[in-house]
Amino acid sequence: MSPMEREQRLRFLCLTEHDEQLLKALRPLFEKHIAAVEDEFYDHLLSFPETAQLLRDRTTVERLKKLQHDYLMRITEGNFDDAYLADRLRVGQTHERVGLSPRWYLIAYSQYFKIIAPLISGYYPDDPARATESIVALEKVFMLDASLAIDAYIASDRFRHLQQLERIVNDSADVIFSLDAENRFRTWNHAAETIFGWRAEEIIGKHFSVIVPPELVKAGELARIEDHVRQNGHDYLETERIAKDGCRVLVEITVSELRGLQGNIIGRSAILRDITERKRLEEAKLQAERLAVIGAMSARLAHEIRNPLSSITLNIDLVGDEIETLARDKAKDGDEARSLLRSIDSEVHRIQRVTEDYLKFARMPKLRRERVALDELLGHGLLFMKSLFEATGVTVNIELEPSLPSISADEEQLWQAILNLVRNAIEAMPKGGTLTVSTARDGNYVVIRISDTGSGITEAERQQIFKPFFSTKSGGTGLGLPLTQQIIIEHDGGIECESVPNGGTTFIIRLPLATEN
Repeated sequence: MSPMEREQRLRFLCLTEHDEQLLKALRPLFEKHIAAVEDEFYDHLLSFPETAQLLRDRTTVERLKKLQHDYLMRITEGNFDDAYLADRLRVGQTHERVGLSPRWYLIAYSQYFKIIAPLISGYYPDDPARATESIVALEKVFMLDASLAIDAYIASDRFRHLQQLERIVNDSADVIFSLDAENRFRTWNHAAETIFGWRAEEIIGKHFSVIVPPELVKAGELARIEDHVRQNGHDYLETERIAKDGCRVLVEITVSELRGLQGNIIGRSAILRDITERKRLEEAKLQAERLAVIGAMSARLAHEIRNPLSSITLNIDLVGDEIETLARDKAKDGDEARSLLRSIDSEVHRIQRVTEDYLKFARMPKLRRERVALDELLGHGLLFMKSLFEATGVTVNIELEPSLPSISADEEQLWQAILNLVRNAIEAMPKGGTLTVSTARDGNYVVIRISDTGSGITEAERQQIFKPFFSTKSGGTGLGLPLTQQIIIEHDGGIECESVPNGGTTFIIRLPLATEN
């Protein structure tokens, strides 16, 4: 420590020459009572496991008492020079090396003060003002020595390591926090603030259950974690937690016992990782693997069925001709046969549609992109469906934005996707209704909205509609909307669904504009 720093510290504590004279005057008192002060001080230290373990042999105690004797007598010299400050720093470094934290410095000086202050009061029974001044001077010295000991701790490797560890914990991408014995938050790192939305000052002191879904608390998840940690020292699980805004977060958690310096359990530490995206990718991968298997099976099955169906359809036509020939003279005798053939023909055509859907889904062709005028595509396509709209009682509103830029698309596949949505809209309005098809530009995208005034779907159904083989229609294959979504995705676009039960449904398609290339 430089002379300037020493003078600054003494000046900050207001440790003056008058204080030094007061301390020199206490030397006879210290010489008389110093042995008793040392014994009382060390008896007090022996009542704490942290310090008692350092004082297990008599030689160590006697050596330390000698050092304490020299220290206390040194105070009465009233000379707080560079050598004094350096000596106090060395004592702080020694305490740090043996594992005593700074709180023990403060406790030790507080204990010295508690023992010596009454002696000073008794030393000046007729001059309480001088006794008070002397006690204050002694208190200034103890504050000086405590600050020097803490400086030594701060300059130590241990403190630097603790700072590094704190930075590692705070800068970790994983959530890291600790709990006390009552499961209340004691620490909360930056990742925890980011993922859960709680600032450290907001959540410190709150119970851990604030981030646990109520149904998991009710199901006893916290009790199970406690049991596993108690038995094994740690626990690992994948579960859900709640952010400040109420959103659910899928997480994996490792919970471990947190022990104090004496090895006693003082709480829990936890490392938590947000696995929402990982689970989504795992689900997508699993879904893709399932679809690959189903696609291969479907293609094979559809191929095997399609040829026999063609033969059956041809033979149905031939049988129909024979019935017409045989029943020419007896028309009524052929009515029942004709009805049966119509039923057979209807079912065969339904099977053909199913196999075609499976083949389209399993063997989607590669895109053949070209510039497509979207308004023109929609206008012509919907015009050809005019008779179907009239037959089903559906009124069509077409709201196309003028001068809409072209897009790069496979015209046939894109129309197939739109046609699927239009047919679904018609089926959702069995008693007629209004179909609205609109286009608009949104930055570098065009937006197509297809709305109906049908019965709508529930939120649970809306979450499932793009999953293969899920259908809200009796006899549906559940492949129309997944096929539509896949076509839109292949066009680098996106599709969303908005629906309200009994309030209609709207599908929104976003497609990028064609680039110059």
